[in-house]
Formats: sequence, structure tokens, C-alpha cells
Amino acid sequence: MKNIVFHSDGFGDLLVCFKALYAIKQLYPEYKLFLLTNGLMESDFLEKIPFIDEVLIYKDDFLEKIQSKNPVIFITTRRQGLYFKKLKFLNVQKCIVFPHLISIISKNLTTPLPFFRAKK
Repeated sequence: MKNIVFHSDGFGDLLVCFKALYAIKQLYPEYKLFLLTNGLMESDFLEKIPFIDEVLIYKDDFLEKIQSKNPVIFITTRRQGLYFKKLKFLNVQKCIVFPHLISIISKNLTTPLPFFRAKK
């Protein structure tokens, strides 16, 4: 089975991404969709979201949690340089991330471009 891991620590980020996560699950029903979070959100609520197959809560084992699921795709809402450096060591076919210098120049990370406001 192929896996997709979506990482979000903030509840607002997760709410904004709900429609996208639902669409991903509809487009790839044969993939298992995991939500990776730091445990600050209410896990009882998260486990009731029908299009998320499993909730993963990490403490100090962030990279290990990702690697244990061997995802084909990893999506995150985080954008910190040190974080991206860690992601480069994962054996994931595609990482989808917000733009950051490291994410833009890395061959291992996919940044949706163009990611800027249109000129008026």
C-alpha cells in the first residue's frame, strides 16, 4: 500500500488544508493518508475525520515516525531552514513544502511555483 503523510502542528493550518486533504483522498483512494502532529491538538477529534486514515503523534521521534510509514508523498505546512535540512535525509519520492531558500534549491523537495502575488 502507498502512503501519504501530511504534517501539521497548528490547528489553523489543518483547518485551511481540510479541503485539499479531502481532495487528495478522493483522487488517491488506494493510498493511506496519515496526519502527523505534535499532539497539541485533540486526538479524539482528529481520529473522527473520515478521510484521514490514521493520526500519528510524535514527540522526539519526528523523522522516525515519517520513516516508519515509508510515504511516497510527504506534505508539510512548516517552513524553517533546519526543518528542511532534516527532510532532505528522508527517502521520500516527493516532499511538497512551502517556499524557502533550501526548499527551492533542493532536488529532493518540491515547492509549488509560482508562489507569489500577482501584480495589479
